Amino acid sequence: MSGIPMYKAEPYYKLDDLNNIELPKCMYKMKNLHKELEDGPKGTQSGSSSGSLAVEALEQRQETILQDLQALQAEVAQMLQHLPDSVKHQVTGTASGATYGQAQLEGPVRDIVINANPSSPPLSLFILYELLKRQLRCFGSVHVHSSVENVPEGLCRCLGNGIGRDIRNRTDFQLAITLIWKDVKPSPQMMMSAAYQTPIHGESNVARYLARILQPSYDSHDPVTATEIDTWLDMATTQVIMGNNKERAASLRSLNSRLGKRDWLVGSELTLADIVMWSALHQTGQAGGVPANVKRWLQACNDQPAFQAARKLTQS
Repeated sequence: MSGIPMYKAEPYYKLDDLNNIELPKCMYKMKNLHKELEDGPKGTQSGSSSGSLAVEALEQRQETILQDLQALQAEVAQMLQHLPDSVKHQVTGTASGATYGQAQLEGPVRDIVINANPSSPPLSLFILYELLKRQLRCFGSVHVHSSVENVPEGLCRCLGNGIGRDIRNRTDFQLAITLIWKDVKPSPQMMMSAAYQTPIHGESNVARYLARILQPSYDSHDPVTATEIDTWLDMATTQVIMGNNKERAASLRSLNSRLGKRDWLVGSELTLADIVMWSALHQTGQAGGVPANVKRWLQACNDQPAFQAARKLTQS
């Protein structure tokens, strides 16, 4: 069948020239990225111009912040000239903190608020407060909440200033303890942070906190001794104060056995364990009819000067 072809295309390769065909040497080609980084991409001049402007703006902002900080520092230095020496020491840090004995308190006065029920006063608080007054400048105050009535006069005056009355500026103190007689149950509570209202419940836990102010190395110095003390504190709370008659009798037997060949509950001197256990026995009315070893130990505690204020409360 013959006819007119629809189209006609020239041959791409000539069959008689196959040896001269240039074959591809690779599957595909890509741009040389390394060469572009060396030579710089297109539009580098415009990019560097915008980048330099951003850096200049950042430097200007930093310079403004530094100037504001210098102005603030100068303002604080001027304010310090009109403050008492004690506050200057607390702000600058040149004389902050107590250097008396082992207790150390840095910064401004530390305020502690303790709520307690007058029907079962935390006697360990008064003993620890007497010990704290020997090493820190302490301020104590007592208030009565409307939830309680007929608070004994001795409890209303149980805390006194640790130094002379001629110093009335609160910033001259390092530790301020405010005791509020209030209908709180079942145990005292302490507010250690006015900002966050963080409560600590229980006489033993309050005593632990105050003991760590009195001796900052309470835990790190001798962890074994600290653990033994905590064991006796737990016994004072769970078995003596909150326990039933059977548990209290068992705790007295443990005390009597422990004190058979030693003068104090832990170690060779008075510790927090003795203070809290002494308080627990007096609060629960068990200090009268105790075994011989416990009676001797109670007398040794009573002979300590720090126990005098608490003893007066038990006798009133």
